Amino acid sequence: MEQCDRRAAMGAAAALLVGGATVMAGSGTAQAESSGEQARKSFRVVDRRGRQRFLASSSKPPVISGGKTYPADQRQGPEGTYLIFNDGDGNEKGGIVSSSVGASISLDYTNAQAITLATRWEGVHGAAMLEMKHMPDPALPIDQVPAMPPRVQLGYSTPEGAFLVLSDSQGRPRIVLEIDGDDKPMIKVLDPEGKVVGRLPETPDGQRP
Repeated sequence: MEQCDRRAAMGAAAALLVGGATVMAGSGTAQAESSGEQARKSFRVVDRRGRQRFLASSSKPPVISGGKTYPADQRQGPEGTYLIFNDGDGNEKGGIVSSSVGASISLDYTNAQAITLATRWEGVHGAAMLEMKHMPDPALPIDQVPAMPPRVQLGYSTPEGAFLVLSDSQGRPRIVLEIDGDDKPMIKVLDPEGKVVGRLPETPDGQRP
């Protein structure tokens, strides 16, 4: 697979590193370092039935989906600050995650992430990406949902430039638009095996047709 497609895969991985999925936690207190005041580790809003509707947590919380609570170690994403939004049944449907190396906003399907908007940085390098994923069978519990392939990836990184990747239902890139780190634009059409079958410009700079 060509460099532009590897770049898209790297962007997807970066989004996953800062992504989240679901949530719930206790509301204990901790001593605030600077002021000496008691600080809450989490803040939870529930409805009249006791179902969680919103959670703010200073650590990775468990996941609520399909009426079940899954332990925090089954959640994607780093340790950091989590803001979780739940539907009327208490199931997680999106959230915001912030850590020391990145941040993300996600919106969910019934049992999987649907859209992730993420940033990541390290030293002088940074990346930003919007990713839309294939929808799984909504009847599956989250611990039985296979990894869903990305269908749309729009991203940018400081060393690699900007790209838009449109993929098929198997997650294979089929159309790639990019402006690389040297400001050279390119449009590519790929077959299912990743071979370029169409290109604009027709040949890269310095290569013979």
